[in-house]
Amino acid sequence: MNVMIVDDQGIVRDGLKMLLSLNEEIRIIGEAVNGAELLHLLEGTVPDVILMDIRMPVMNGIDATKAVKEIYPNVKVIILTTFNEDEYIFNGLKNGADGFILKDSDLKEIIKAIKAAYEGTLLLHPEVTSKLIHALQQVPEYSAASGMEKKDLSNILTPREVEVVEQIMQGKSNKTISAALFLTEGTVKNYVSRILDKLELKSRAELIIYLKEQ
Repeated sequence: MNVMIVDDQGIVRDGLKMLLSLNEEIRIIGEAVNGAELLHLLEGTVPDVILMDIRMPVMNGIDATKAVKEIYPNVKVIILTTFNEDEYIFNGLKNGADGFILKDSDLKEIIKAIKAAYEGTLLLHPEVTSKLIHALQQVPEYSAASGMEKKDLSNILTPREVEVVEQIMQGKSNKTISAALFLTEGTVKNYVSRILDKLELKSRAELIIYLKEQ
């Protein structure tokens, strides 16, 4: 997997390069200090996955993600975020981000996110999902339940699938959902895939936005 790192802080880029170099499946093919520099870099080399910071001078990560997705729709973008950047998450998803990972995540989590994005099976970090749900719940008259009532998912999904959706809207991971519903993790993964197929969505992130906007 060819990866690019975009962050205005050299220490962050160097740290990520050092960590990711420990995995033989990942190759760092470029780095940029902002979105504008990234777009210039992409004219000569296109990666499989981009790790994108949010707050950068000249062009921030949200605008850069939108630009990348418009020009290179097959490139996966994972946004690097911190706990104090809730306001950017929803806009990042609407602009086409394939996932979010916390900057202080360990190597295992970062590699897991990169592989998931590369394979097209987005893994939205549970803590980031929880923060997104919290942010959406601040919108007047919004809740996961009211969102589902408006769309009436019972006409589209089975009762069990609706239960899984309710768990997803609470920001729970497949592992946590499996424990709550007494299912295997593999079964939950299959349910999620079927739900997304029925609703013609690509990821949990799109599912959250889909229910929010009904």
